[in-house]
Amino acid sequence: MDEPLRILFVSAEVAPFAKTGGLGDVVGALPKALAALGHDVRVVMPMYQTVREGDFPLAEAFGDLQVPLVVGNRSARAWQTPLPGTETDTNPVTVYFLEQDEFFARPGLYGTQDGDYPDNAIRFTFFCRAALTLAARFSAFPHIVHCHDWQTGLIPAYLRVLPWLDARLASVATVFTVHNLAYQGVFPAWAFPLSGLPPQLFQPDGVEFYGSMSFMKAGLQYADGLTTVSPSYAEEICTPDLGFRLDGVLRARRNALTGILNGADYAVWSPESDPAIAARYDATDLTGKVACKKSLLQTFNFPQDLDTPVIGMISRLVDQKGFDLVAAALDRLLALNVRFVILGSGYAPYEEYLTRLRTTFPEKIGVRLGFDDALAHQIEAGSDCFLMPSRYEPCGLNQLYSLRYGTIPIVRATGGLRDSVEPFDSATGQGTGFVFEEASGDALLAAVNEALTVFADRAAWQRLMQNAMAQDFSWERSATRYVERYRQLLAAKPRLS
Repeated sequence: MDEPLRILFVSAEVAPFAKTGGLGDVVGALPKALAALGHDVRVVMPMYQTVREGDFPLAEAFGDLQVPLVVGNRSARAWQTPLPGTETDTNPVTVYFLEQDEFFARPGLYGTQDGDYPDNAIRFTFFCRAALTLAARFSAFPHIVHCHDWQTGLIPAYLRVLPWLDARLASVATVFTVHNLAYQGVFPAWAFPLSGLPPQLFQPDGVEFYGSMSFMKAGLQYADGLTTVSPSYAEEICTPDLGFRLDGVLRARRNALTGILNGADYAVWSPESDPAIAARYDATDLTGKVACKKSLLQTFNFPQDLDTPVIGMISRLVDQKGFDLVAAALDRLLALNVRFVILGSGYAPYEEYLTRLRTTFPEKIGVRLGFDDALAHQIEAGSDCFLMPSRYEPCGLNQLYSLRYGTIPIVRATGGLRDSVEPFDSATGQGTGFVFEEASGDALLAAVNEALTVFADRAAWQRLMQNAMAQDFSWERSATRYVERYRQLLAAKPRLS
């Protein structure tokens, strides 16, 4: 039997401590699944102001970390707490928080409503160096350092080109996961000398990016293994359309790149046990789903009409999520026998547009701007369908949640949406949702019409719901794939005791 691995996750976001999107959800869930497989998993993140204010039970782990920086060494402290959900496990996951108030005692993670913090380059340079300083203090050094998104991109570069940092580093395998290639941590050229990397790395085959410095590119160039959050997205980011000018780097490292579909945390997202919904239900008894639909209709002051399908959306209101496609088709969609409930925030003109429509069509469209976690669960449970028309979607999580709740996804065929939703075939009864290829309002409208046609056939819809709820996108499956990849990478490294 293979020995357990020691795995250190390094991430700028970890749910429930701090998150702005899917990155935090993944790093809050995958370590639990790896620990359940018997591995020693630790996570390190910054001590943000939100963590201080979150009333988490923190204990001091190390009080005297000295972190070397070009601009002068900084001292830091590390605090620790079990990752929620693992406190009583025999193998809990420990989360470490790096406290350095000059960099992290701020109201936002990366900036304010006025824009990014101007010193983000030095903030996350510090974070990368501090994470390695912390790792050196552990009683047993990690086998794997698993880095996530641009904020951690310097770590693989440090481990590759600065081996004198710690003699044990030669035995460590680094994994760099791209959660969304659109966010790359690109900074002016002045940020490069602050990194402490050798001058020869500031060139096209290193971390230079069109005259600037890219933290994302550093991770892509120097990690032993690259992963992203779905097999289709791994293919897409190697193309000019979705490579965001890094497709050449990714094609050059294609053999190192693996797409592993994210999982769903069924401890949080499951209608059998969800405390936020009106009634519990499962695939053998869907009575509770009817109660959830009635409750959702009431929440949005809709008539108690169960025969009219409800389509839910929970999303950032931006073009990436396909809201331009929704806007292009919404007048025609509202003419159909269907209701919409939308929860989200984003581009101000979309917020204003939806607010006007809500006023004009109060019995057809319900809108809640902002984010409400309990309402998100209620939309998943009470809707009949869930619409995700994304122009690109690295993985997506809501379609996975929707399947579990018997809420049928209507998705565009991109990234993880393509990988997780099988088009329904009325003739065979196979499939789990409705999928359209073209990024257009017309194609979106056609997919919705197809869904409404099947909805009118109660037997076919019942079969479709059963298919959806039978899917297994648990994190255990994804975690097993990661362990396989970790072991492949370690096999090429010197033996670490």
